[in-house]
Amino acid sequence: MAWTGPFTKSGKSALVAEGPWSYAMDAIAAHIICERDLLESAVPEGVKPTEDVYMYFADIVSSSPTFPELNYEAPGLVQYRELAFFVKVEFRGENYAYCPFMYVDNDVSLVRGYVAGFPKKMAVIDITRRHPMLKVEKVGGVAMRAGYRIAKLIVKPERDAESNPLDNFGKWLLYRISKPMGVAEFVEIVPEVQYGRIEKGEAKIEIGGGINDELEVFSVKEVVSGVHFSALLRIGSIRKL
Repeated sequence: MAWTGPFTKSGKSALVAEGPWSYAMDAIAAHIICERDLLESAVPEGVKPTEDVYMYFADIVSSSPTFPELNYEAPGLVQYRELAFFVKVEFRGENYAYCPFMYVDNDVSLVRGYVAGFPKKMAVIDITRRHPMLKVEKVGGVAMRAGYRIAKLIVKPERDAESNPLDNFGKWLLYRISKPMGVAEFVEIVPEVQYGRIEKGEAKIEIGGGINDELEVFSVKEVVSGVHFSALLRIGSIRKL
């Protein structure tokens, strides 16, 4: 059964086909330390932020086993770019990676995220695409929304690494809310990630925002590291808390 409408008998008209979806990505990221007091305003009641924040830009190809034809008949529907912020938080005695802001440039990804509880918005996102026949010293990503810059990230990959900082944040925590429908619930996601490569190095960050994007909550005190990686992501489990 399709995850969203339109609901036809074949299910092929649905914006989001039934999963479980898989996500292959090339991404650049940064582990940063921010002002904890400001982060308080970006998390729900009962969630305690630490100072650790992970932001990334990703170029993603997604795939549904129930509708694999999309990847070659309409590839634009399953390929997209994404910018996200995760805050390491404490909730009910456990550490989690909480996502307060996420941006994409594709409506399938937008609505698919709403189903799970990701706080997605549309944006114009550009990211460096590395090619084995073209050497580049640095990689970067930039996102724009409503005429203003949301964020910019430049990473200089310098050395191989064995881990991605986000993996140390914990399972993912989302807050799914719809006041008109009377829904307000926490969702726990266990990601399953297989890495192709991970490189670390220096990172340069600019976080902007605007009238409808309160990204000033990310007041950077320190850039711990920049990261460049490729990965395959699947959702191991998802449940309401």
